Amino acid sequence: MSEDQPSALLVGTDVYAMRACLRTGIKPYVVHGPHLNDWGSMELPEGAVGIFAEDPTSIESILFSLRRAGATEREFLFVQTSDEEALVTVAALAKVLDLPTPVEADIALHFRDKWLQKQIVSAAGVDVAASQVIEDIQHLDPAGLADFGRAVLKPLAGAGTRNTSVVGSREELVATCQEYRRRGVPQRTFVLEEFITGDEWMVDGVVFDGELQFLSVGSYVEPCLTAVDSNRVLQLERFDPTADAGVYDLARPVVAAALRALGLRRGVFHMELFHQQDTGRLVFGECAARTGGGLIHESVEYKFGVDLGAAAIRCAAGVDPQVEPKVRPDSVSTIFLAGRPGTLIGRPSPAEIRALPGVEHVRLDLPYGFRMADSVADTTEGVGQVMLSGRTREEVRERREFLTQWFDERLTVVPTHADYPELRRWQQANWPDSVSPFGTYPRD
Repeated sequence: MSEDQPSALLVGTDVYAMRACLRTGIKPYVVHGPHLNDWGSMELPEGAVGIFAEDPTSIESILFSLRRAGATEREFLFVQTSDEEALVTVAALAKVLDLPTPVEADIALHFRDKWLQKQIVSAAGVDVAASQVIEDIQHLDPAGLADFGRAVLKPLAGAGTRNTSVVGSREELVATCQEYRRRGVPQRTFVLEEFITGDEWMVDGVVFDGELQFLSVGSYVEPCLTAVDSNRVLQLERFDPTADAGVYDLARPVVAAALRALGLRRGVFHMELFHQQDTGRLVFGECAARTGGGLIHESVEYKFGVDLGAAAIRCAAGVDPQVEPKVRPDSVSTIFLAGRPGTLIGRPSPAEIRALPGVEHVRLDLPYGFRMADSVADTTEGVGQVMLSGRTREEVRERREFLTQWFDERLTVVPTHADYPELRRWQQANWPDSVSPFGTYPRD
């Protein structure tokens, strides 16, 4: 690639954004943090320029890194991020470097502060959960809170249900805050939010010039918080715009109103809504100005032929993405593959998983030797992720249930907290020929 080739500054290692840049002749300068080196599960593609930043959510750290790399004077076309926690940082960076960015500083705040976001959306007439801010959970004054029933305690600017809990009383709230302090949870400012029942929907789409160009509606098989609280991993399905036209008719005006209120003029988004079947009520949950995780990109591209990464880069460059969906009739679902507490030492290979009916995409994230936690801490945990397709939703669900059980039966995990006799019994059960008992007399 020549030195005069157009270039863009990307904060975070979004493979879809990097791919979109390279496909359109843009050289991506990728600011990344220690995770790229620490995990070793991904490499930057050929043609991308890596810039290490100690903390890619800190404008100071990014500017240090850009100066060391000699990139502060480079004429980038734009700066963009798909990293939830770097959104406001990138908006500020764009001002410092005088670069275009799809989500400017005053709007970026609307997509990070969960309390502020709900106030803005509520003022636009959209149903939202009632919420109140706890400025510092380590110095909580329960008397200063309004009365509440069952509620969700979450970090003001968190992600992925990490450090999120359900509380049913002031006593439970105090106990949870004390537990967070004991665990050393880094966040201090939290939101206490009314617990909303119903099915949890997700909406992924594209906005340009303030107009909603495209949306895809899906559903979590069970709400994210329910899954994490029950120590289960996420499973997701996509609705069909024809077979499930009523879903789209209900979601579209709510999504459009929320995005207008939040001020997103161009870019991609991931929104969560709660649908109450008995009343038909649709309640706004949260919205992020980025693509969703959990193979959402793959499932949207499979079902609709829409590349959200390409749309994000075109929007960042100020170019109309001109999204033209081509809908497949097939049903599609994505799942996280559950692990078990202990050390992972064996699992099916990607090729073995791909050979199963309906498997369209496989990503295995954890290497052998990885010690899995005793419980699921957030929505991104799992041994890996799989996307499945089928002629009908029922067929996909059957394939999903089969794959879940099939994978678990072939998972080999050394159990956590096992003592010496328990480990010997575990070894005897899994590899009987490998056990070497100590007898009184040698065997003939």
